[in-house]
Amino acid sequence: MKRPVLLVLAAVSLGGCDMIPGFGTPASPQRKPGLWEQTVTTERSPTPIVTQLCFDAASDRRLPVLPRKPRREGACQKWQVSKNGDTYVIDSDCGFGGVKLTNHAELTGDFTSHYTLASTITVQGSPDPARDGTHKTTMTAVYKGESCDPAGLQPGQVKLPSGDVVDMAQLRGRLGGGGGRGGGNATGGETNAAGGGNATAGGGR
Repeated sequence: MKRPVLLVLAAVSLGGCDMIPGFGTPASPQRKPGLWEQTVTTERSPTPIVTQLCFDAASDRRLPVLPRKPRREGACQKWQVSKNGDTYVIDSDCGFGGVKLTNHAELTGDFTSHYTLASTITVQGSPDPARDGTHKTTMTAVYKGESCDPAGLQPGQVKLPSGDVVDMAQLRGRLGGGGGRGGGNATGGETNAAGGGNATAGGGR
């Protein structure tokens, strides 16, 4: 369970050090520093997946709310991040290791008390045919307070549902960055969540 949960977390966090900002895209909203609790619901998991994250300004920059375009040239035939009123819209069409991932996600919220990411991804050409098709995921993040002490976290750390605490940098390392195999799996695996960048969940059950 640990590996899928890590990938889910990276997905919904929408970050990655292995990516670059898209030209002309909206600036990413900034989360309020402190403790956040994220709940992911998906058709691929029988129960909600809950994680806790501790953000300061530096870790928020490393794992921005809005995705960034993968660095690997040619990985995405389409990459578009726009803002429609108070809603951020992410549309992408990318390929990783022969797997085609078409993603549409909508991000809303005030980013000081809550935000929600509703994602739809279509997977084609997966080595596991059960992962092909269109899948929906919703992630809701709720601000729990300025102090991360109740969760036993320091800025830049994540508590997984298992109770394990990992660094966000370690999480990105397990994913393999935004443009490699991990980036590809991150949009078409375990929960098939979507959201751009690392913006969906991957891994095996």
